[in-house]
Amino acid sequence: MNKMKTTLFLTFCVMMIFACKKDNDTNEVVEAIKKEELTRKINDIIPKQYQDTLAKLGIVLNQEVEPPNLEGAFGIKPLRLLKSNRPQDPANMVFNDVSVKFFTQDKDNNIKLIGKNFVGNADTSIVTAISGKGNDFTIYGKVKAVQGSNLAIFGIVISGVKDGDLLRNVRYGIINIDNSKGGTVFIKQGDARAVFDTDLISGSIPMF
Repeated sequence: MNKMKTTLFLTFCVMMIFACKKDNDTNEVVEAIKKEELTRKINDIIPKQYQDTLAKLGIVLNQEVEPPNLEGAFGIKPLRLLKSNRPQDPANMVFNDVSVKFFTQDKDNNIKLIGKNFVGNADTSIVTAISGKGNDFTIYGKVKAVQGSNLAIFGIVISGVKDGDLLRNVRYGIINIDNSKGGTVFIKQGDARAVFDTDLISGSIPMF
């Protein structure tokens, strides 16, 4: 009888091990698929060659699928140039304070963005994705910039760390990804700037 109980117990243990392994394998497959879908979505928003340009300028490109919840409004200031691929941009170039609102974040890594002073006075992302893991995040957005009859499409990438109600170590990059209707009003297609928050803290602000 004891021998039978021992055999049954061992059989149960083996079954549990295989069940756990199967669950782990399934979770890994699901995560791999989700990561592949997110990568495809990001590449649709900002083509890979433009992501590479921003990465060379010092913008962190997280592509993990478990970002923090970033919904809220934040003020990013004071801002200076980190690096640019434009020789005419002076070192330590100063930028206007940025306000940004993130909302409607979902489990499929979609999020919406409205900003001020990334590109113009009002920046509304056409399509946006969020990536990251733990408290680290990266936002990928595509923004239409309009001045008079001129129109250009910019890619915006914002990276940082969520810390309670604050964002820390925020950097953002802008790059002109389609200047076919932009004339000479905007920076040239492929031109990019990386900008950083010099005090490393971006506080929450009232929603706008």
